[in-house]
Amino acid sequence: MSIPFQKIAVVGLGLIGGSLVKSFRHNIPECKLIGVDFQDVVAAAREYLDEAFLPEDLTQALRDADLIFLAAPIHVIVQLLPEVAKATRPGAIVTDVGSAKNFIVEEAQRHFTGGRYFIGGHPMTGREKGGWKNSNASLFENAAYVLTPSSNLPAPLVDSLTRLLQTIGARVITLDAETHDRIVADISHLPQLLAVALMNFIARENAQSELSLQLAAGGFRDMTRLAASPFELWQDILESNRTNVRQSLQEFIAALQNLMHDFDNKNLKLSFEQANQLRQFNI
Repeated sequence: MSIPFQKIAVVGLGLIGGSLVKSFRHNIPECKLIGVDFQDVVAAAREYLDEAFLPEDLTQALRDADLIFLAAPIHVIVQLLPEVAKATRPGAIVTDVGSAKNFIVEEAQRHFTGGRYFIGGHPMTGREKGGWKNSNASLFENAAYVLTPSSNLPAPLVDSLTRLLQTIGARVITLDAETHDRIVADISHLPQLLAVALMNFIARENAQSELSLQLAAGGFRDMTRLAASPFELWQDILESNRTNVRQSLQEFIAALQNLMHDFDNKNLKLSFEQANQLRQFNI
């Protein structure tokens, strides 16, 4: 598969950015890779990079890149957009990996003009713990990767980015930013909050909390795995998609109330059967 990017820059070498670098190095060894992060991180990543830069040298790092990934927290991505837009050469593509898209895409449209292009992106994959040390070249294999291009973006640019992401095993899905944010509120942001709530519910102050955690088996561990994710990671995400997440919480509370009604009336069979069928054939 021909990839039209000779030089790829990744700004932020944490879990997602680091995994992108490792994936590109493994799958496209001829591509020149540029990494931007703090000194200790770029030192750890140096063997995978052709060039390494510190954040204060961002303009220099991006000046010749064909494709730029902004792999930072959402508020940092938004702060970087004006500088990145100015530093990017005409014809280059800038994309991001933020978990909420509408806010980022709207801000990007204000800055990317004159033959400089921005395509919103969100890899639907990750781990509870971040950082370069937890990054992995296989993180994107068979994972959905959403792109949210603006309606006036030239189709060949989206196709080029799509082909690149397919080389690292991703399944690329194109959506508008608003639809993406509504969906991920249900399937990503709400589950994170539910894991936090369940963990804290079981560990609430009572005489049995410690014993409950000692007895907890695989089912509980699976359902609360996301509770290990740090608030610093999720604060940006939840705030950026606040309206949709709040709607998801309200609808889930109503679903719990309906489940309580069915429980009281010994009428849970249909709920179990529907959930069982959906789980087996749709995930």
